[in-house]
Amino acid sequence: MLIVQGTAPYPWGLLVVSDAGSTFQELPEQLPPGWQFVAARDAVVFSVEHRQIADVTVRVWRDQLGHDGGRAPISSVQLTVASGRLVVGDVERSPEITMYVEQEPGICLIDAYFDVPLAPETVDLVIRPA
Repeated sequence: MLIVQGTAPYPWGLLVVSDAGSTFQELPEQLPPGWQFVAARDAVVFSVEHRQIADVTVRVWRDQLGHDGGRAPISSVQLTVASGRLVVGDVERSPEITMYVEQEPGICLIDAYFDVPLAPETVDLVIRPA
């Protein structure tokens, strides 16, 4: 089931999915060349297309992908959501980009599907129970 979707320019080319209370302390400061994502206990950062090239469409699904169900995710990340609220947006949590998803407090899995392996313009995120 589709929960939320949005299309926006991502100024840093970074899509962040995190617990609302995340301080991002466990994320690395340097990102390796050609990276797709980096994850910590309560946050994951995906490399997406930079705003100078194109806007990015992000769709968040509950339990299963609503279309193209045969695709394999580029990542499956375990995420702790202590606050019961996921924040999906850019690194600065810009109001015009940021979306919120209510989530049962605890651990969930996030599967990410990209339209292309690097610098995607379309990202589907599926939130599943751990």
